[in-house]
Amino acid sequence: MIEDDDKFRQKENLDRERPSLVRPVIISLVFVLWSAGLLFFFYPKMKDAVEKSGVIPMIAALREKEQSSPQRGVNAVYISQEGPKTFVLTTDKRGSDALHDTVEALISDYPEQALSEGCISLVDRKTELIGLTLKKGICYVNLSDDVLKSPEWNGYTAFDQIKDTLMLNESVKKVVILVNGKVTD
Repeated sequence: MIEDDDKFRQKENLDRERPSLVRPVIISLVFVLWSAGLLFFFYPKMKDAVEKSGVIPMIAALREKEQSSPQRGVNAVYISQEGPKTFVLTTDKRGSDALHDTVEALISDYPEQALSEGCISLVDRKTELIGLTLKKGICYVNLSDDVLKSPEWNGYTAFDQIKDTLMLNESVKKVVILVNGKVTD
């Protein structure tokens, strides 16, 4: 028995028309025109407000000061008998960014305050920072194999110290440590 083609089309809703793109295009066009109108009418007032606030010169001065200064402040974690403690170090700018300088400072600098509180650094002083990259919140730290000679303190290692130090930075969500380009456990 053969069914009627019209009944089949009606049953499966094959006669429906496709939705028109005219309405979304008109809505998008109205939105763009409305936004352009607002920008046209309010841009002079916004520009005056920003200029009068003095924000732009202040930002320029801060950038200039940051670029001209040979040192920067970094946070580093040192280990004590009570556990890890964070200290602020003033270190020379060695690399292009604060994360690089932080690891370099952790390896070579030792704050007097940390010493006076009985804190130690577990990172072997011969360790060299080969490279450091931050991508999508993951900080990849490539160190020389001298880091493997670092001591351990009550289950806390140099790798833990480096990770804890880098995690103090808001942009770092995870730390991956490499030794001579190979990922460590």
